[in-house]
Amino acid sequence: MKLKKLAELAAGELAGNGDVEIKKISAIEEAGAGDLVFAHEDKFLASALSSKAAAVVVPRSAKVSGKPAILVNNTRLALALLLPHFLPKTKTKPGIHKSAVVAASAKIGKRVTIYPFVYVGEDCEIGDDCVLHPHVTLYDRVKVGKRVVIHSGARLGVDGYGFVWHEGKYVKIPQIGSVAIEDDVELFANVTVARATLGVTRIGAGTKIDCLTHIAHNCELGKDCALTSLIGLAGSVTLKDHVSVGGMAGFNGHIVVGENTVIMAKAGVTKDIPANSVVSGFPAIDHKKDLEVQAFLHRLPELYKKFKAKK
Repeated sequence: MKLKKLAELAAGELAGNGDVEIKKISAIEEAGAGDLVFAHEDKFLASALSSKAAAVVVPRSAKVSGKPAILVNNTRLALALLLPHFLPKTKTKPGIHKSAVVAASAKIGKRVTIYPFVYVGEDCEIGDDCVLHPHVTLYDRVKVGKRVVIHSGARLGVDGYGFVWHEGKYVKIPQIGSVAIEDDVELFANVTVARATLGVTRIGAGTKIDCLTHIAHNCELGKDCALTSLIGLAGSVTLKDHVSVGGMAGFNGHIVVGENTVIMAKAGVTKDIPANSVVSGFPAIDHKKDLEVQAFLHRLPELYKKFKAKK
């Protein structure tokens, strides 16, 4: 594809020869003739320009010489727009693989791809254009919207962790609710979503959940949330729209996190967080305050030595 066409697709500004033919998009260190590379930050620009690549994609503020370039407002968005035009051709077509087990009562939409060894339980619903990768399990009564991608090993509709202590032992509380996954959600490998005790555990439209994250019973995740890996949500946590959560964060049960909030990695969220917050630490507090606390803690040995010297 010619560079000038790619510039149009990326809504970018062409600098240099637009008739250069681009064969593929490559990492800077692996680039060869006919390749297009991305310099997402200034520190990568020199390497991109000295590489064997035919052309580069750079921020509009970058000063480029020696290679044709596409100048864009957001290089990562440009990458997302251009990569689909260079995807390897796949032989996989919509349909249900013969090794998958799909209950007769399940409702499967149009153009759904169900890979080998998938299990779809009774009364499940899967909307149009979904992809279920190998070894995905949908327990009974799980509802999946349209254009949802579920990666290998994800388990949806497992029992919520509900028990009551009685006479020296745990008594299981039956988990009779369901799970609803709304449109355009992507769940990565080994994500688990527990069914509600009563009602619905819900993942809002457009939300993305990274590998090895657990969503407990009766959680409610809003639209376009982003959860990275190794996150744990206890029961009945509510994340409003556009909440971002860093890896290894943990949430106490029955708390509400307001919209547009950022939870930093390894944070321990123990109480409600208002909208538009940025929090970190354990327990999670305002990120700026947490940085001050951490700076003070690092100074404690020095302060202690000074204190002892004065005695």
